[in-house]
Amino acid sequence: MVVKIFPMGLLAVNTLFVYDPDSGEGLVVDPAAELDEIVGLADRNEIKVKYIVNTHEHPDHVAKNAWAKLEFPEALLIMHPAAAESVNRWVESEFGRSIGAEYSPPPDKTVDDGDVIRIGNYEFTVYHTPGHSPGSISLYSGDDNFVIVGDLIFKGSIGRYDLPGSDYETLKRSIVKLLDKLDENTVIIPGHGPTTTVKEELLDNPFIREFLV
Repeated sequence: MVVKIFPMGLLAVNTLFVYDPDSGEGLVVDPAAELDEIVGLADRNEIKVKYIVNTHEHPDHVAKNAWAKLEFPEALLIMHPAAAESVNRWVESEFGRSIGAEYSPPPDKTVDDGDVIRIGNYEFTVYHTPGHSPGSISLYSGDDNFVIVGDLIFKGSIGRYDLPGSDYETLKRSIVKLLDKLDENTVIIPGHGPTTTVKEELLDNPFIREFLV
């Protein structure tokens, strides 16, 4: 599997392009800006984008859902049901307007805890990991041992829990639940900033160290 990370938009969201070069299938995660680089990469490698996935409903992560659907009209837009309920309220919020988020089309498909998303020879297990937002999900690849966590965990920190719909105790439970399913070598790809590993966060993340006492 190939994973490309493109920090995009005013808040440098990690928009991802993940694909299986053998089958020619891929997915885009959190389209935060125009996807010219990803469109070019898909064309050069003859990749069909099968899914566009939102890790959660905040406007920096869904800002260009409509653009992505225009670029990849056959791709299914996927998010959690709780994200679908509020995605455009966030787009219309002061936060959404300030970053130029565009109205999101409704999801073609919703996913919840334990569902599986497949591209070619690979699959992702979906974990519902609310706390930063009600509709937050994480995508775990057992094949390549990495997890896409949105704004659940950052290198040395965790997602905000002071936003509408966020909750500290729920965030804590989600982090503990997810880490319990992973081994220490699992690579964590957050929604902003550098990648990390479970081991690094167990050792160095003060929030996670407190959670696991």
